[in-house]
Amino acid sequence: MSINLVFLGLATTASPLFLLVSVLMLAQSQRLREALAMAVGWSISIGVSAGAVVLLGSAIPAEEATTKPRLLGGLDLLFAVLLGLLALRTHRRFRRDPQAAVPGWLSRVGNMSVIVSCGLGMFLPPTVISFAAGNEITQQHVAAATAWVLVVVYALIGSLLQFAPVVLVAAQPQRSAQRLQTWQGWLERHWQQVLSLLFAALSLYLLAKGSFALSR
Repeated sequence: MSINLVFLGLATTASPLFLLVSVLMLAQSQRLREALAMAVGWSISIGVSAGAVVLLGSAIPAEEATTKPRLLGGLDLLFAVLLGLLALRTHRRFRRDPQAAVPGWLSRVGNMSVIVSCGLGMFLPPTVISFAAGNEITQQHVAAATAWVLVVVYALIGSLLQFAPVVLVAAQPQRSAQRLQTWQGWLERHWQQVLSLLFAALSLYLLAKGSFALSR
């Protein structure tokens, strides 16, 4: 497993919007089942997104061995552009109105069912990063079985922080309330800044990675 895949997994799990939603859900009502379902939905979503790119990569004929690395490098550049645009949009929204940083629909997370929570978890992941992770797995040219193991490993790494609030509340239901409130206050003020910086850093990383692949 490459360092690149680990890095993309850690970048995926660091998404602050999901953490804000999970913290709000648990801080308001300690709805463990709903928060767990949301984390499971997140894991499924990033795994499926990465797996879809792996499938597309495996469909490229073996005789295209000379052009395949360039094609995959070009995908890295495409993902870099998309993440750069997302970083710019998030930054502009925050600069335009810092006080309106929290989406209005977050007020309803305390009343969601398990099924809706799972669906929300599938909707929240930064899908472009998962696509980039699938592209990284394809670039490793491993056997099909190994590639799917790497998809699972990526999904696990990319979900570490998503399950952290659930584990915290389950382990310390009484003592977790104050910590969740502290996290909530910080995330409400800074989640857009963190997200824009995360997207910008990943955009530069994929730009360098894709450029190197095309130059070989």
